[in-house]
Amino acid sequence: MRRSSLDDGKRARRRREASAPCETRIETAPGDFAALFERFKPDLVFTDLMMPGLSGFDVIRAIKALDAELPVIVVSAYATLDNAVAAVKAGAFDFLAKPFGLEAVELVLAKARRELDSRARQAELCRRMRACDGDLAALLGDSTQMRRLRDWIAQVRDTRANVLIEGESGTGKELVARALHAGRGPFVAVNMAAIPDELAESELLGYRKGAFTGATRDRLGLLREANGGSLFLDEVNAMSPLLQAKLLRVLQERRVRPIGADREDAVEFRLLAASNVALEDRVATGAFRRDLFHRLNVLSVRLPPLRERREDIAMLAEHFVQRYARAHGRRARRLAPDATAALLAAEWPGNVRELENAVEQAVILCPEHLGELPLDLLPPHLGGRGWLGSDADAVDGRPATLEAMQRRYILSVLARCGGNKSEAARVLAIGYKTLLRKLAGINENETTL
Repeated sequence: MRRSSLDDGKRARRRREASAPCETRIETAPGDFAALFERFKPDLVFTDLMMPGLSGFDVIRAIKALDAELPVIVVSAYATLDNAVAAVKAGAFDFLAKPFGLEAVELVLAKARRELDSRARQAELCRRMRACDGDLAALLGDSTQMRRLRDWIAQVRDTRANVLIEGESGTGKELVARALHAGRGPFVAVNMAAIPDELAESELLGYRKGAFTGATRDRLGLLREANGGSLFLDEVNAMSPLLQAKLLRVLQERRVRPIGADREDAVEFRLLAASNVALEDRVATGAFRRDLFHRLNVLSVRLPPLRERREDIAMLAEHFVQRYARAHGRRARRLAPDATAALLAAEWPGNVRELENAVEQAVILCPEHLGELPLDLLPPHLGGRGWLGSDADAVDGRPATLEAMQRRYILSVLARCGGNKSEAARVLAIGYKTLLRKLAGINENETTL
């Protein structure tokens, strides 16, 4: 009878061990922690509080920096109220006082499992919602930074508060603005750096017919066009002091007086402003009004550069390959491993826009018989040969003809100029009509390179 009871106890213990999370005991120095964390990718962490070299508080802070959602359970013989409160404030999921029994551990594990299941269901629900939301779905990336960005947008998009979006050029500030707008009324976008100072006032405020020479008709103005929706001011840091003062008054009064008008019109819009430099630094130097900065900075977000979320590069590149293969009628559907490695190693000062342009160029230059983009087709600064081509240009062992290489180069320049034929003609040092004739010949005789 006693043997049977003992066997039953062993079987029960085995069942509990089988259902418990896999345990790995790690003893490490502070400098090794991140590498070990990446190696094991734990679902749950138990840590002592008092340890040589790395304290429990150090572990909590290190884990939260790597994965803010991972549950950390602190165990300690020093179970004072102060230690428990400090651990929870630092981000610990729970606190176990030594000595503790198996039942206490099982309770903590059950609580952690419920929490993880709840988070998984919430994440799946958010994923499905984003899949149905084109604006959020356009913000590609599975990195922690991009997940947090999408969650933040979902949290604040239903408000009418002004938003300041900061980030380097090419990080997707207009995509974020459109996601914040979420299709509510008109979305009016303007790049302040692209409007000359002498035209900026009339573009924003609008004007009446006859207000000045050349005003042959009434113009509504961007501020009134955005009424009931959102106004996106890109590169707001480029605004002149005069225009800053006029915009501040509109934001304060919610009224705008077109040039040449004798009365003001009420306007109501959400202002989404973007800057490719830290706007607060411009305020500190006196280049930007402090009062306007505070009007813009009700909510703020900084977009991470691509080099800070390298885990998204391969996914973004494959997305662009698929998009531009369809757009340009190419067979290429994936990147060669060495091409992917080159993209992962690059610094990307131009961020996602630079990555997109590099992939589009490679797709355009890809020979018709290839389904995989080789490294040689990437721009030279990424380790490729760009428009000069490579052995991939050869068909049946024969090198590409001079005519084919000329066509390839013309299309490459046109792609770099964003499809602007006038700019492409200037870069190629040929006349605009000459370029049109060459493009017509490409379209008639050979649409693939």
